[in-house]
Amino acid sequence: MKKILCILLVLLFTLTSIFAGNIYYAFGDIGQHPDILMGFFPSYAYMGVGVKLPKISENNTTDIQVLIGEGYLQRLLWQDKDNGDNNFDNGVWDKGSALRYNVWTNDLTFRLRQGVGESPVNGKDLLLFTAGVNFKYERYYSASQFGPFDIKGTMDGIIDSSYSGKIYPELAKGGKDFLGTEIQANVKLDLMKDTLHTNDGFWARVDMKYGPKAINSFSNGFADYITFTLNGVGAKTLLNFTDQSGKSLVSLILIDRMNASWTGGESVPSFIEGPVSLGRKVRGFNTYTYNTEFTAVNNLDLRITGPGLGLEKLAPRINLFVDCGYGWGRVLNTNRVENNFLASVGVQVEMSFFDFIDLGYQVNYLLVDKMKYTQPGKITTNFTFFLDF
Repeated sequence: MKKILCILLVLLFTLTSIFAGNIYYAFGDIGQHPDILMGFFPSYAYMGVGVKLPKISENNTTDIQVLIGEGYLQRLLWQDKDNGDNNFDNGVWDKGSALRYNVWTNDLTFRLRQGVGESPVNGKDLLLFTAGVNFKYERYYSASQFGPFDIKGTMDGIIDSSYSGKIYPELAKGGKDFLGTEIQANVKLDLMKDTLHTNDGFWARVDMKYGPKAINSFSNGFADYITFTLNGVGAKTLLNFTDQSGKSLVSLILIDRMNASWTGGESVPSFIEGPVSLGRKVRGFNTYTYNTEFTAVNNLDLRITGPGLGLEKLAPRINLFVDCGYGWGRVLNTNRVENNFLASVGVQVEMSFFDFIDLGYQVNYLLVDKMKYTQPGKITTNFTFFLDF
């Protein structure tokens, strides 16, 4: 797999030199490992290049993107691997009983994008359609006492070779590896005018990810799932104080985000469960918890952005937030039905880089008496790396 990635990188650099005028950088995602500088430094990067194609319409996007992801992550799963029951201990999630392991993960994505119509916001498509395919390969290692970089420890003492993969299908047959393919599609409506210091307008996006078992059964682990997600964001700049040259000194923005998702399938892997879990979407709770079929969440932020610090797209931020969410239906990969309501308030103090990386610290106060993990009481804290709602 590493050789393939190296060859692809060489090809990307070659294409860049040939089509220099039509090539641009495409950012995908970043991830962290909690044992590497407390998750304060990215241990996974997902990015690549886009190539502009001959346009169908003069003012719309027509391009293809190739993204490569590779890195080292950790997963902390809170359901019993055999029956799916939650692991509780004295009112908190029992971290000692949780399934904790490290992941070396690789992604390769090809996607075609086509814009339709002109947005009122200059330079944007009114609608942007995207279709693509992602190839994923993962290897699993024990999270041992030898530190996060111990990639020789196997999962033998954690997952038996006869494990069926009932709750965590990607870990079937001993938690060795997973090789799979995912079909992706989304459409985005963009009426948002956004800068580092101001946000005004609205955007919405519908995403579909489909990983049928027929193309996800070529390794020890397997998968079978489909998920639909609707994201909507509305924003209004309430105040924006500028200096004599027009540069922003401080701005106050109200941002409201809505997220709803449905996930189906008999063998939903944890890397799909995590992003759609209710505990992931309501700040202060933890990923991979409250994994029901349906989730609906609202995140309301009052964002204060300070002056630029001498560099373009670099500024301090404070976010005051209120989150609430409801999850219902079948717990994924089980026959158990749950209904859960989560809510929290809190503050994020951070530094914004290029308006998509927000590095900082977050304090949450939980408004409901629900199970959480490792931190007793209703106040939880964590480092943040970027806003991805």
